[in-house]
Amino acid sequence: MKVYNKINTFILGLSLALTGCTQYNFNDIAVEPFSGEELTATYTIKQLTETFVNPNDIFSAKKIEAEDSLIIKGIITSTDVGGNVYKYIVVQEETPNGRAIRISIDAAGVSTVYHLGRRVAVYLNGLYIGNYGKTPQIGIYSQRPQDGRVQPGTIPVSEAAKHIFPYGAPDKAAVVPQTMTISEILAADKAALNYKLICIKGAQFTGKGSDYNIPAAIPDKDKIFAPGTGGVGYPQSREIQDGTGSIFVSTSEYAKFARYPLPSDTITGDITAIVTWYNTSNESPKSGEIYHQLTLRTIDDLGKGFEAYH
Repeated sequence: MKVYNKINTFILGLSLALTGCTQYNFNDIAVEPFSGEELTATYTIKQLTETFVNPNDIFSAKKIEAEDSLIIKGIITSTDVGGNVYKYIVVQEETPNGRAIRISIDAAGVSTVYHLGRRVAVYLNGLYIGNYGKTPQIGIYSQRPQDGRVQPGTIPVSEAAKHIFPYGAPDKAAVVPQTMTISEILAADKAALNYKLICIKGAQFTGKGSDYNIPAAIPDKDKIFAPGTGGVGYPQSREIQDGTGSIFVSTSEYAKFARYPLPSDTITGDITAIVTWYNTSNESPKSGEIYHQLTLRTIDDLGKGFEAYH
C-alpha cells in the first residue's frame, strides 16, 4: 500500500506552516489543503503496544516492522496552544474502549497542522515505539549520550508528514473526555488509560505539591502551577482531590499559565486532563512504581465550577 503518494502537497504545506514557529505564538491555518483521504486502520493501539512494547521496560525503543501496512486511526485530543503540551500530539481511538497514544514531533506549534479534533491515520511502518518511564510512546530511535538510555524521540517534521495523514475538518465537539473519579483512575488498567482524556468532577486543588508520589507542603510563593526549575525543565506537580482520592496535576514551567495562582481549596469543579504516568521506582523507593500525572492542555481545562477563578 503506497500511502506516501496521498500527501505530496501535505508535506509542503506542513513544512511551510511550521517553519519559524515559536513555542507559544502562532496563527491557525486553513483546513482545506490538508483534508486528505481516509485510510483504513489495520491495527488497534492495543494490538500495537502488545506486539511491539515490552511492558517491563522502563525505557525502550523498538522499530515497527511488518510486511503489511500497519495503520492506526483516531482523533487528536491534544493542543499545544497553552504551552503545556509541547512537541507531541495525542491520538485517541473513537471506538468503545478505544485507547490513546502520544506521537512526538520535532516542531513547536504542531497544533497549527494537527488540530484539536482532527482525525488522523498513522502509518507506523518504520517508526519506533517504546516506553518512557513505562509510558508507551511513538517516535524515532533516540539514545541519550550521557547514559546511553534508549527511548522514543521526536519525529522530524518532514518524516512526520510521511506517516501522519489528517482527513476531514477538525471537530472539537467530538473530543469528549471520559468522566472518572480519582480512585477509578488510580485503580484502572494503566495500559488502557495511557494518554486518555478524562474529566474529574467535583475536584479541588489542595495547595500542596509533591515529593515524588507523596503530597507535600509548599511555601506560599510556590502556590502557582509551575515555579521555575532553573532551566532543568521537569514538570511541577500540584495535588488535587475529589473525595475519592488524590492525584497530581503536572505543569511545565513553560506553560502559558505556569505562573497563575493555584485555585483556592474552597473552589470545586470539573478538571479535564490527559492521563499519563511516570515510573520512578529507579529514582525514589518511597514513590512506588507508578507516579500518575495529569496534564492540563490549557487553563480552560478547569471547567464548570471554576468560573470565579477564571
